[in-house]
Amino acid sequence: MAAANPAIDALILVQTADLYYLSGTAQTAHLIVPATGEPRLLVRKILDRAQEDSPLADIRPLGSMKDLAGHLDELCGTGTKRVGLELDVLPVNTLRFYEKILGSGVETVDGSPAVLACRAVKSEYEIDQLREAGRVHSKICEAIVEELSSGAELSTYQLGARLDLRARELGHCGVIRMRGLNVEAGIGTVVSGEDGAIPSHSVFPIGGRGPHPYAPLAGSHAPIENDVPIISDYLINLTGYHSDCTRMAVRGTFPDEAAEILAVMQSLLRHCESTVRAGVIPSAVYQDVVERATEAGLGENFMGPGKLGVSFIGHSVGLEVNETPVLAPRFDEPLEVGNTIAIEPKYTHARFGVIGLENTYAVREDGLELLTEASEDVVVVPA
Repeated sequence: MAAANPAIDALILVQTADLYYLSGTAQTAHLIVPATGEPRLLVRKILDRAQEDSPLADIRPLGSMKDLAGHLDELCGTGTKRVGLELDVLPVNTLRFYEKILGSGVETVDGSPAVLACRAVKSEYEIDQLREAGRVHSKICEAIVEELSSGAELSTYQLGARLDLRARELGHCGVIRMRGLNVEAGIGTVVSGEDGAIPSHSVFPIGGRGPHPYAPLAGSHAPIENDVPIISDYLINLTGYHSDCTRMAVRGTFPDEAAEILAVMQSLLRHCESTVRAGVIPSAVYQDVVERATEAGLGENFMGPGKLGVSFIGHSVGLEVNETPVLAPRFDEPLEVGNTIAIEPKYTHARFGVIGLENTYAVREDGLELLTEASEDVVVVPA
């Protein structure tokens, strides 16, 4: 806040992930963070829960939104102020409402970069939360074996539903948080074959037909075919922190052509593990990996089919799935110790669907620490 130009006098935060990060509660509230002094949590709903959740010393009810300006003056003094709001997610009408109740002496600016920059570097406590979530992925692979071995005819939609249930039984809190308009995902994505090759309408390298036009993403109702690769991409969230992992499976025989593609994707992961560390430029990592995929003859449909692919090969994870930094063009600030990144080289094949892998890592001074515990071997179940 002090480094902003001009400096920000206070932040007013309402978005759930930001609120939880800085207050410890996800109750409906406004958190005022002054540039100097202690923060104040103003709770609309539910005060008792917020007091139980949050370690903050100054927690009060906010009976009327008209009182917000008075609280801001108490913490920052009267007179003109620059106040940061989460303008990357606040609707325009909500912004206008805040501008009206805060008054003409308050200049509203975008405070989200300051918060996201803090959230990008995880503490060891946060990395432990990701590590615990990462341990669940091997159990999801075990569940794939059980479900495909049952003898029942399954669609990718049905398999995904059963894996979602297993994730919840293993402690998944059932919530996936993503930042931005119309950016949403379920607990997991399971696709296979031609339906799995349908590109994503959103910001994902895996699309899928989906169960309905209202939800045009992930598994469909078409039966899983023998000898056709299945890809499962799961987000495990036990305590608010998301671990992201993708693995391949098949009922029958994994095709040789698919195995060759998978080997290239695996080699790209190994290359990242040996080269990515604190101080590396994310955009340079992206360019390097794309060039290597192209040299291997897989550039055209790398990270999605043709021009419909996504322009990243890794994204940060934490309290939200799509945090920063991103291994993508225009991300030119060096990686820092404590960044947690999911790296996911994937290729779209017209007949097989998507083929690839994904692991979540913590960035360290000398390399990447693997946080997802699951064998990268293809899960093979006899037909």
